[in-house]
Amino acid sequence: MPELPEVETIRIDLQEKIKDKQIKDIIVNISKIIKKPSLEEFINKIKDKKIKEIDRRGKYIIIYLDSEDKLVIHLGMTGLLIYPYDNKITEKEINSKHNHLIFTFTDNTQLVFNDVRRFGKIFLVSNIDEVESIAKLGVEPLEGYFTEEIFIQVLNKKKNSKIKSFLMKQEFITGLGNIYANEVLYRSNIHPLRLISSLNKQEVRNLYQQIKLVLVEAVKLRGSTVADEAYRDTDGEKGKFAKKLQVYARKGEPCVKCGHSIEVVRIEGRSSFICPQCQKL
Repeated sequence: MPELPEVETIRIDLQEKIKDKQIKDIIVNISKIIKKPSLEEFINKIKDKKIKEIDRRGKYIIIYLDSEDKLVIHLGMTGLLIYPYDNKITEKEINSKHNHLIFTFTDNTQLVFNDVRRFGKIFLVSNIDEVESIAKLGVEPLEGYFTEEIFIQVLNKKKNSKIKSFLMKQEFITGLGNIYANEVLYRSNIHPLRLISSLNKQEVRNLYQQIKLVLVEAVKLRGSTVADEAYRDTDGEKGKFAKKLQVYARKGEPCVKCGHSIEVVRIEGRSSFICPQCQKL
């Protein structure tokens, strides 16, 4: 599933590519991805509108129109936003049969929503908090207000929680998923099953710093595309941070710090990659 760096990469791309464009037409091939309002109202309210701004909240992309409405997109597990959709993107990698929604602009360029598993969601609302899951989102780790002090305050809300499970709960810190939760814990030498209450001040500081450092670098390298993930940027290109991953999806490979073999433990149904030597429980 695309996480904060991938969604932020798409936001940056869209800000550059579709801002100020006017929507001429919309084709909806799979109506169930439109969660609000009805399909007919959705099309009527979007047609002929201009794109004013593109924002992000957690893993949601928010497109502001020149009306009171905002187009809110969650990519789900395999959702892609491709612009322009042309012959340089091979059918083998991105199959057009999964193009569920196509925006055509007045300059005849297109923005395509492609989603193999169909878990993506699209809303059209006047207030983004009408999307219940957005209203519940926690702090944004790349915003200036996310200081170490704020991080400690957030951690203190669930002192008896296991740290990895906590990091992935969007109501506390938004945008982290399995890839980056694994990565920041490994780089902080913290086992994912450690209780928050067991972390000392230096470990908390290290974790805070690694959250910022890893996410910033991942955005710079345009996200991560790994073997079992379908993420592509708006040009259909793979994210380059996958080559920088130090623990995620490296089962059996040597730890880059101590040489011990990377192992996998299952936590709440998800694979957690650890070095048992560097990340003591």
